[in-house]
Amino acid sequence: MSPLLWFLAAGVAGALVLWAYGGREERVQGRLGPAALRAVVLFLVFGGLALPALRGDVARPPQRVVLLDLSRSMALPVRAGAPDAPRRIDSALVELARLRPDRVYGFGTEPVPLPLDSLAGPSPVADRTRLRPALEAARLGGADSVWVLSDGAWEDRAEAVDAARGLGLGLKEIRLGEPVGRIGIAGARAPERARAGDTVRVTAELRAAGAALGDSVTVDLRVDSALVARARVEPPSAGRAVDVELAFVPDDPGDASAWRRYEVSLEEGADPHGVSDRATGWIEISDSATGAVLVSTVADWEARFLLPALERLVLGGARGFLRLRGGRWLELSARPRVVEEDVVSRSLRGARLLVVQAAPADIPEWLGRALAAHPRTLVLPRGPGDIPGIGVRVSGPVSGEWYAMPPIPASPAAALLTDVALEPLPPVRELYAVDPAGRWTILNAYRNRRGEARPLLVVGEGEETRWAVSPAAEWWRWALRGGEHRRVYDGILAGVVGWLVEDATSEPVALAAAPAAGRPLEWRIRPGTTGLSVRVTDDAGAEVWSETRDEPAPRLTGPVLPPGAYEISIAARGPDGPFEVERPLEIASDPGELLPTADAPLADIPAVVRERRPLESRMPRPIWPFALAVALLCVEWGWRHRIGLR
Repeated sequence: MSPLLWFLAAGVAGALVLWAYGGREERVQGRLGPAALRAVVLFLVFGGLALPALRGDVARPPQRVVLLDLSRSMALPVRAGAPDAPRRIDSALVELARLRPDRVYGFGTEPVPLPLDSLAGPSPVADRTRLRPALEAARLGGADSVWVLSDGAWEDRAEAVDAARGLGLGLKEIRLGEPVGRIGIAGARAPERARAGDTVRVTAELRAAGAALGDSVTVDLRVDSALVARARVEPPSAGRAVDVELAFVPDDPGDASAWRRYEVSLEEGADPHGVSDRATGWIEISDSATGAVLVSTVADWEARFLLPALERLVLGGARGFLRLRGGRWLELSARPRVVEEDVVSRSLRGARLLVVQAAPADIPEWLGRALAAHPRTLVLPRGPGDIPGIGVRVSGPVSGEWYAMPPIPASPAAALLTDVALEPLPPVRELYAVDPAGRWTILNAYRNRRGEARPLLVVGEGEETRWAVSPAAEWWRWALRGGEHRRVYDGILAGVVGWLVEDATSEPVALAAAPAAGRPLEWRIRPGTTGLSVRVTDDAGAEVWSETRDEPAPRLTGPVLPPGAYEISIAARGPDGPFEVERPLEIASDPGELLPTADAPLADIPAVVRERRPLESRMPRPIWPFALAVALLCVEWGWRHRIGLR
C-alpha cells in the first residue's frame, strides 16, 4: 500500500469524524475520546480494503516444473558398454541444474515432491516407471507445462501422452542415455520338481529393443554351473518377445531328492548393459513322479491312449505301472522295465494326480491307502465294489446299449466341454451304476439314445480334495477309432483332468505360487496336517522368519522377503506320516525396469495458454484490520454512553 493511499484513508476518516461529532452530535464534555476511536475504526476499514492479498508470492503457480525419473534403469550408464561413463541419473542432475526449476517431482511407482535445496543425489530405486501420476500431481500443483528428465523407459507411454493432452499440460522430454540394440531375458519357466532320467524343459522369454540385433543369439542353460544345453535362435523383432525352449536330462541323485540351481544366460554382448542377460531358478530332482501316475491292475489298451494324454495335460508329465504276476510291476515308458512294488508306492508320493484302473475288490491295500489319502484322484473301476476313500459304490454292469448324449450337465468342468460333439460316439462297452448324490455329473449316457439316463462320468470335491469316477469301461475304444471320436476322447479327458489338477499338490505343505519380489510367501496345507513348523533363514544362516501352528489353516501367509538367497525348513505331521523338507529359495528383483524397451523419443506437447485474472484479485484479504475495527467500535459505543451520547 503506497503512502498516498495511507494519507488518503486518514483524511477521509478524519473528515467523516469531524462531520459526525462536530455537526451532528451534542456538544458534551469528553467527546474527543470517542471521536478519536471512530477515526481509527474508519482508517482501519479503508486501509484494510487497500492492503495486498496474503501470501501472493508463495501461491503463484510454478513457472517451470521438472519431472525426474527415479526408476532403477536410471542407474545404468549413459553409454552402453562404458562402465566409466556417467550414470543417467547423474546426467539428469546436470540438466536439472541448468533448467533451474521452481518445483521438482520424482516419479517411478508414485510421484514424490523433491526439495530444491537437497537434489544432490536422489536414489533411482523404483521398480516401475509410471509417468501419468506425476503429470496429474504437477497439474494439481498449478503447472501449465513440465519438463521430463528420463531414459524413456516408461511402461505407460501412450497413457501418459493421452493424460497430458487431456489435462492441457505442456510436455517436453529430455532423453538421457543413447539408444542401443538390446536383447534381454524376461524370465525362465521350469517345473519345480522333476524325476531323474526324465527330460526337463526350461523355457526362457527373450525381449528385444533397438536396431542392429544381429542374425542370431546364443542361449545357454547351466545346471549347478555345468553347461547342459545350448540353442542358437533368431532374435525377436524390436519391441517383441519370443520363447526359447532348452531341455536336459537330470542325473539320478540316489534315494534322496536333491535341489539343482539352473541359470539361463545370453551370449556376451546381447545386452550391452549386462543387466538382463540371465535368469535363475531351482528344480527338485527325485525318484518320485511329479505329474500324473497311472496304476493299473487290468491288462487292456486303456494305458496306451491314456498315458500320452496325461503327459500333455499334467505339468510334470505322466508315469504308468501295470501289475504283473508275483507282486511285480511293469513300468510303462519308452524303455519298459520290471520294478518292485515299493518303487510304485514311492512314485505316488510326489504325483499331482493319481489314476487307478482296477476292480474295487482287486485294489491292493497299500494302493487303497494311497487312493484315500491322495488329494487328486481319477478312478476307472472295472467291476463292482466300494472305492476306497471316496465313498462311492459301483454296481452292475447295467444291461443295454448306452450312448453318451447332450446336454452337458452343469458342473465345474462344464465350461471345458461345451464344444464336445457327442452324437457320433458309439455305445460304451460296459456301464456300471454309481450313486452321485451330492456330487456332479459330467456326462450322461442314455439307453438306446432315449429314455433313462445314467452318469457316465461323476466328480466330487472336499475341502482340499477332488476326485473323478468313470463307471464306463474301455474308453480307449473311442480313441482307437481316431478322427472325430479321438477329438471327443481328448476333449472329455482334458476337461476332467484340467479341473482335477487345478491348483494341485500332493505334499502336506507346499508353496502356493512361485516366489517373487514384493509378494508374500504363501503355503497350501493339506487337511489333516498338524504340528506345522516353518523357518526361513538367509544365506548367512540367520533366522528371518518362523511360524509354528498346531492346527494350521489351509493357507499360511509368510513375510515379503527382499531380493536374496534363503533356505526354508518345514516340519509337520501329514496325513501320510511325518513330513520334513529343506529347500533353497531365491528372490530376484523385478526385472521389468532393466529389460529392453522401446526408446522412441516423445513428441513435444505444447502448453495450453490460459487467460488469467490478476493474482491478487483471487487471493483472500487480511482480516485483522476489520476485527480490530469491530473491537474499537464496541469500545466507542460504551464510551459514548458513559458521557451521555446515544
